[in-house]
Amino acid sequence: MKAWLRVGICLGLAVLLVQLIITGELSLFVNPRFTWLIVASVLILVLLGLVQLWNMKGSELHRIGAWGYLVLLLPMAMYLLIPPKALDASIASKKGVSYLSAKSVNEQQQKKSAPSATSDTNADPLAVQEDPYKKFIPQLQREPVIHLSQETYADYYNTLNFYPQQFKGKKIKLKGFVYRDDTMKKDQLVVGRFSVTCCTADAIVIGFLTEGAKTSTLKDNDWVEVTGSLDVGMYDSVDMPVIKLEAVEKVKPLKDPYIYFTY
Repeated sequence: MKAWLRVGICLGLAVLLVQLIITGELSLFVNPRFTWLIVASVLILVLLGLVQLWNMKGSELHRIGAWGYLVLLLPMAMYLLIPPKALDASIASKKGVSYLSAKSVNEQQQKKSAPSATSDTNADPLAVQEDPYKKFIPQLQREPVIHLSQETYADYYNTLNFYPQQFKGKKIKLKGFVYRDDTMKKDQLVVGRFSVTCCTADAIVIGFLTEGAKTSTLKDNDWVEVTGSLDVGMYDSVDMPVIKLEAVEKVKPLKDPYIYFTY
């Protein structure tokens, strides 16, 4: 009986992971760049299942207690009982919204401009590292409307946060979910997305503070596409981009709602 249970667990977990890959639901749990690790896990689970089948009539290779079986069955039970879904504003209220990238780059730029940055061999490597987002400034300045698509969101988001003064008055369009907290005014909200580095356990909310009379018609968790012009506000003594809302349209949630940074 236990042998069949071990076979079922190994092959069942393999089928579960394949299901997540095929349906695209895997991105609701881990960054897609780790898909190859999931594929490797599927192969290992299948191999372990075959080993259990081969050893069906023999003695147990190692003893497993009841708790061990329960731990292995837990992922399958949770998948069946709790359908996967994207993180939403209820999670954002616990994690808060991050505007810290702007502050981080400000500190980094100060290091780069230090006189000893290029002459001191013991200088911090960050002091001489090239800013990967500066190259996007001319491109964004030429565009009539800065459009943050799924492919460009990460790079454009950081560029706008690092150099908000360069884009004051530019038109912008993006999609995201509506989020508010107690510190915001009645005509303010955040149009946000979750940024995932490794898995959803480390997800943080990033987004743009948006201001305008039309914000009053929107509720938390509404997915919207907003169009507006960029202004500059202050957060923690650092400049940050603010969207002056001109038009808003409710849209369906994106199939892959998360943002993945490469730098």
